Amino acid sequence: MNGGVEVADLCFSYAEQKILHEITFDVRSGQLVTILGPNGSGKTTLLKCINLLLQPEGSILVDGIDISEISSSELAKKIGYVPQLHTPAFPYRVLDVVVSGRIPYLGLSAPQKEDYELGCRMLAQVGIDHLAEKPYIHLSGGELRLVLLARALVQQSRILLLDEPTSNLDIKNRIVVLKALRGIVEQGIAVMMTEHDPNLASLFSDRVLLMNRGRILRYGRAEEVLSRENIMEVYGIDVEIFRSNGNHYIFPVV
Repeated sequence: MNGGVEVADLCFSYAEQKILHEITFDVRSGQLVTILGPNGSGKTTLLKCINLLLQPEGSILVDGIDISEISSSELAKKIGYVPQLHTPAFPYRVLDVVVSGRIPYLGLSAPQKEDYELGCRMLAQVGIDHLAEKPYIHLSGGELRLVLLARALVQQSRILLLDEPTSNLDIKNRIVVLKALRGIVEQGIAVMMTEHDPNLASLFSDRVLLMNRGRILRYGRAEEVLSRENIMEVYGIDVEIFRSNGNHYIFPVV
């Protein structure tokens, strides 16, 4: 595989409870993969295992390198991670928040001119360069998501992991965030994100990974994975599926 992530036989347990069971899949460079599944299915745990925030069993290769054999600072250069949205407590300038993503390269040194220039470019890439001087605590939910995304991008990682990047956003800001992610993927970066909306997953993803009870039920193209039978098995609800202009739409039967 030319770049990306390869996960093989990944397992993880909290105390005596097994959370992830023999997870195996790959994500290629230039792909956006969405992880779907009900609450408690292991989506967030899987992202944390890939980033070694948790210590799983099994094999994780990034660009062909076993990440268990590299330092945390080198791992931060390979994988950018955006957790579920937090509430900012301090009025840092947006640009300073973004440039904090350069820490793996700076060590104990202060950011330099080139770090701030890179931060400005990443803010422009996600369409919020006009917010560079604004206090971080005065942003909307959608703007906060994009700032955290820009911070991950200044790490210049080839892999991005995003935990529910569209949660609690209105539909406009969801589309803004997902369009920004599509632009990032087109630069050859591999993106993995968790999501709850199968329609957004279908519209914006190259592949969908459907999880249930810590296992992968299906992995592949959205129209193959998001079948009526699979959704009924995972979510326990009946749905109708419609296709229009090449897109795949899923509606619950009430």
